[in-house]
Amino acid sequence: MEKKQPVIDFAAMLQRYKRYWWLFALSLAACIALAVMYLKIVKPVYLVQSIVLVDPEDNSKPGASSMGSSLLKTIALGGGSRVEDEIVVMGSQQLRMQMVKELKLNRAYIERKSFFNRVDHYNDSPIEIDAPDALFDTLATSFQFKIKTTANGKANIKVKKGRFKTLAEATDVTLPVNVKTPYGIFNVKKTANYKPNQEYNITANVIGNIPKAEALSKSMVAELLRRKANAIDLNTRETNIQRGRDMLNTIIRLYNERGQNEKDQQAINTAKFIDDRLDLVYRNLMGSEAEIEAYKRAHKLVDPELQAKSVIGRQDMAEQAIINLEARYRIVSMIKDFVNDPANAHSFIPFSADSTAASSAISAYNNLIMQRMKLENSALNDNPSMQRLDGQIDAMRANVVNGVDNTLRALRVQLAKAGSVSGSASGAMRTMPTTERQTRELYRQQGIQNEIYTFLLQKREENALVLAATTPKGKVVDEPYGKSEPLAPNKPLVCLLALLAALLLPMILLAIKSMLTNKFASTDELEQLTSLPVIGHIHHNRHDTDLVVQDGRNWSIVELFRYVRNNVQFMMPDASDKVVLVTSSISGEGKSFVSLNLAAAFALLGKRVVLVGMDIRKPQLAQMLNLHKTPGVTAFLAKGETPLEQLTQPVADVEGLEVIVGGTVPPNPAELLLGKRTQMLFDQLRDIYDIIVVDSAPIAMVSDTFSLTRFADVTVAVTRANHTHRDMVKLIDRMVDEGRLKNVGLVVNDTKPSQDNGYGYGYGATDE
Repeated sequence: MEKKQPVIDFAAMLQRYKRYWWLFALSLAACIALAVMYLKIVKPVYLVQSIVLVDPEDNSKPGASSMGSSLLKTIALGGGSRVEDEIVVMGSQQLRMQMVKELKLNRAYIERKSFFNRVDHYNDSPIEIDAPDALFDTLATSFQFKIKTTANGKANIKVKKGRFKTLAEATDVTLPVNVKTPYGIFNVKKTANYKPNQEYNITANVIGNIPKAEALSKSMVAELLRRKANAIDLNTRETNIQRGRDMLNTIIRLYNERGQNEKDQQAINTAKFIDDRLDLVYRNLMGSEAEIEAYKRAHKLVDPELQAKSVIGRQDMAEQAIINLEARYRIVSMIKDFVNDPANAHSFIPFSADSTAASSAISAYNNLIMQRMKLENSALNDNPSMQRLDGQIDAMRANVVNGVDNTLRALRVQLAKAGSVSGSASGAMRTMPTTERQTRELYRQQGIQNEIYTFLLQKREENALVLAATTPKGKVVDEPYGKSEPLAPNKPLVCLLALLAALLLPMILLAIKSMLTNKFASTDELEQLTSLPVIGHIHHNRHDTDLVVQDGRNWSIVELFRYVRNNVQFMMPDASDKVVLVTSSISGEGKSFVSLNLAAAFALLGKRVVLVGMDIRKPQLAQMLNLHKTPGVTAFLAKGETPLEQLTQPVADVEGLEVIVGGTVPPNPAELLLGKRTQMLFDQLRDIYDIIVVDSAPIAMVSDTFSLTRFADVTVAVTRANHTHRDMVKLIDRMVDEGRLKNVGLVVNDTKPSQDNGYGYGYGATDE
């Protein structure tokens, strides 16, 4: 048989939970009460916030030389830092632990004045716990001092770890007093806030500095305010706003002190480094100057650059002189060749020598030639004047030759001297590159040392200014302040959670109850367990009679039996269908009660109905109806001597209903039901009655019912709310699947009015 797929029916769920309205009401009242108590007891938590602007310390100043910037970074004069790094520093465990020590946050004092009034003392506790710092630094656990003082000044102290473990106890002591614990000796003393003649009930929670600092990491947060900003949002969540402000102020101060100390230490280290370098560079600078002086002396240099220019000038002048002298020498040589040529005996000398002696002789010679040329036009060659003039010309020619020779000798001397000068200048020029290179190298080294020395002097002054500066690294933009509205508890959320809990807790309890129980409680639950049709349910019988179905009664339980009767009729569509077999899984489910009243319900239709007690092992009908226990059906099945007419007993309150009781319990009921007389019994009953209702035995206990199923047209399996096991429902399903039961409908007996879906209400008078 195909099982039903589970479907969530919200309407059915609401109907099922409806009968537990009292549980939901109780849950709602409890949850609201708990929410109110929670809001009264729990201290509001506020967000305390501060904005800190962090200087990124970028030391690469505009206009600074590249060497200066590079060296500055090298010697770490306050190198640039990123805001993310400062967030790590500000949120570090070390700063938190220093803050815990300064503010004594590892000791919290709660004074209980009433159940709803608990005072969290901060810097105003009348009693405090003291111990050496080394003890709190090494303490790795937490515990409580419960201190109660009387009006006369006596105190009772109990040190507890957890709820049940007591570490130490002191009774009727006078403060101050030392309390010895497994973790060390603590001093419990009064403070200036202690008022005499007053009773106190104070719980001091003590924890180590390190665990407290770790715990604060969850509530104290340092984060970037926004992108591309050098601002840090430092905030904490605290029940005491003043304590939160002190915590943030302390963290900021410790952060700035740490930054200042690091800056001062850095500046001191830098100053030492600069002084050491200045001493070394100064010695190197003096050595460079001494080396330059020695080099100049060795190479007779005053100013290498000017001297190089002088040598180049001498070289140029010597070369120019050689060129001029060489040109003059060649001109004079040409004059000499011209004069010595006989063909030019009476010709002008066309050249002029750059020499006083040669020039005057040539000029005189040319004058004589000009006179002869004039005389030659007017006189013959034998003219005495002509002859005398020729003699003068010859004599002057000799003078010219002599002057030219003297000039040539003088020019050769000058050429030699100019060549010597040129050679000397050339030699000096050949050594000039090496000298210039070496000189430049010496001056370069001196310049580098001098530049470094000047730079270090400047940085020494800058470092002195850094050391003298006291500007905080973190500038407070917003002083620590507490938000006006608390973060927690969120009253609307608490109320909403209380309402949800009020709804969910009963549902969870009912679900747990359903999981823990192996019985079903309602028709809806039964329908979830089986695919067989549930043809009705019967309320718990509150009357003093088992026969509730009678003519003229409109009780709701009667209407429910009529409802079951109608469903049974639908299960018998043929006119020949007459036998209704009523069974159950185990004893005590109300099978006989249902059989009796179902038969009465059929009788109310005017039908002739017989109720047969076939539960022959444990017959109940005679007792229920106050009938004779014998003879019964066993008498007919066993001997066959008693006619059927003598077995039936009429029911006085229901017209048309007759009953055959079970009779004497036989020794062999199973064999008796399998005999031929059983077939004969049902054949006769079918001939006489319109409806035959059979009250059979439970199927989980004996097999008697299976001997009767061959005669049944409809099988009504009776179950009982909060009594029938779920496994028994599975047993009925299995019997149907195996074909041992046929045309089965389930009835739920003994239900509560709140467990049904409204069936039976609104019809006639009520019996509940």
